[in-house]
Amino acid sequence: MSGPSAEEPAVENIDLAPRDPRDAMSLQTAWLRSFLAVADKGGFGAATLVLHLSQSRVSAHIAALEHALGVTLFDRKARPICTTEAGELFRGHALNALLELQRGVEAARSTLDNFVAHVKIGSYPSVSSTYLPSILRTLTAKYPGITIELHEGTASTLEEMVVSGAVDLAFRPLLPKMHETTLCHRTIWRENIVAVMREQDLLTRKTSLSVADILERPLIGNPAGSEEEGGGFDLRNTLGENAARADIAYLTDQPTTLVALVRSAFGIGIINRLALETTSTEGLATRIIDSPAAHREVALFWARRRSDAAVVQAFLDAQQQAPLPPGVQPIDSQ
Repeated sequence: MSGPSAEEPAVENIDLAPRDPRDAMSLQTAWLRSFLAVADKGGFGAATLVLHLSQSRVSAHIAALEHALGVTLFDRKARPICTTEAGELFRGHALNALLELQRGVEAARSTLDNFVAHVKIGSYPSVSSTYLPSILRTLTAKYPGITIELHEGTASTLEEMVVSGAVDLAFRPLLPKMHETTLCHRTIWRENIVAVMREQDLLTRKTSLSVADILERPLIGNPAGSEEEGGGFDLRNTLGENAARADIAYLTDQPTTLVALVRSAFGIGIINRLALETTSTEGLATRIIDSPAAHREVALFWARRRSDAAVVQAFLDAQQQAPLPPGVQPIDSQ
């Protein structure tokens, strides 16, 4: 017998004891979430990115759900994987069941008098280290029973987290634009995209750099990844139509790596101002860039359907009270 395919790995051991497939009480919400993620993403591997579970665990959930229902939910021979007729019929009911259960959870937590809840926050490293701690101090001081779960990611993965419900709210730059247009957001600050170089670099003689100056050098940007994935977005956006002419030597997710490469004379770095606050820039110089796109705006996003959730409102209130990180310009809340 051949082994499991790369798309659907071997499942973890799970209890497949006989049960009445008509009994909805035997179903677990984790199975439903995995089923919906695989159905939406067209594959087990893609679903893991949304669920933050191993492929074997997702596959185990689907196997258990199919066993409980007594039907096959996916056509595994199709590429991408698609739901069977039974799976498509079940899909809407599963989604409605989870949404209704979530409404019940939020209703139970709707009074702040006895506010004990769990909040899941999406973020990226510079916000996590320079801004989020002050928000959490404010939040936990008012609601000592609240617990915090932090998920970090890129612009694209943070959007996925909010849409899927993996996080309640997420910090993310407004650009690249969100694919999901129904999310709510509050724009918080604007920050410059700057050039960082060694102090002995001849470009330090200038108080600001033009796009032409930047194009003369190898460039180091962030985040990592292909252009389609948003790799080097701030760098490319700053250069605009000249981005195709740029010599992009390296892309990294880590500000410390970018600074180390600049210090080692691999090129000049193009990075947002806040990220530089998270690492030492000793021996380096920073210059503003003469480009109308050499800035970005950062916002806090959440799902419209959760706007009235007590935990979302509590976090939004705490965010408004927290001092902004250094090097950014405040924007009136929307």
